[in-house]
Amino acid sequence: MKKILFLLSTLFLINSYAETTGFPDEYYEMRATTKKQDYFFDYLYPYIEHANKKILKNREFILKMRLDKHFARRSENVKRLTLIAKRYRVDSIYDYKKLLLRVNIVPPSLALAQAAVESGWGTSRFVREGNNLFGHWTYGKNGEKGMVPLNRDANATHMVRIFESFEKSISSYMLNLNRTNAYTSFRMLRSHFQKMEKDLSGLVLSQTLINYSQIKERYLRILKIVIQSNNLKRYDEKFYKNLKKEKNEIWDSLKI
Repeated sequence: MKKILFLLSTLFLINSYAETTGFPDEYYEMRATTKKQDYFFDYLYPYIEHANKKILKNREFILKMRLDKHFARRSENVKRLTLIAKRYRVDSIYDYKKLLLRVNIVPPSLALAQAAVESGWGTSRFVREGNNLFGHWTYGKNGEKGMVPLNRDANATHMVRIFESFEKSISSYMLNLNRTNAYTSFRMLRSHFQKMEKDLSGLVLSQTLINYSQIKERYLRILKIVIQSNNLKRYDEKFYKNLKKEKNEIWDSLKI
């Protein structure tokens, strides 16, 4: 019963878009135990699932644009496709191959592991004051707000980005993996898995992210340890189980 109430409260936070920062106070008051780690993962998982489903709805839309010529001619649909292509840095709105390569999900196990590593299990100042789970930088463009890192070089201009919510931090993280050139190998391997109609493995895909951190191979080893030692595969299985229950076009879009 407690777990159900916990999940309902988390979903309420997602739907309310409340501009709060960090995890609930009770999380920070907990001792560093397996129970606290499970709280971290259980709290973030609904946000990750929600972000992935939003991506899948766009993916389903792209597939319909490709397959239904009448649907593709409607001006409102062309406008929507144009916005998606711009967001994912795809030059041609009709480059469906590239769009489908980029408009795609991130395995929950991988997102959870990176959130834990990048945020110091949610204890980072950037999480507590700016909802930044993944250490994303900003240079203040497009009205983005940021915090100056304490040990930033005198001639540096970057800031650590401030997000209104965890949901927006997670969406930005997924967009980063989906459109940045540094993660091309991640996207290619993900596509390979899906063409074989295999569920994505966060553990396997984590080993393509050598460009995510300056510590390179060591970072990949850390991600592997976090995923395996916390059995984060269970969140991938939960995600796919929920999708398969729905049995709709969104699930089918992952097979392409």
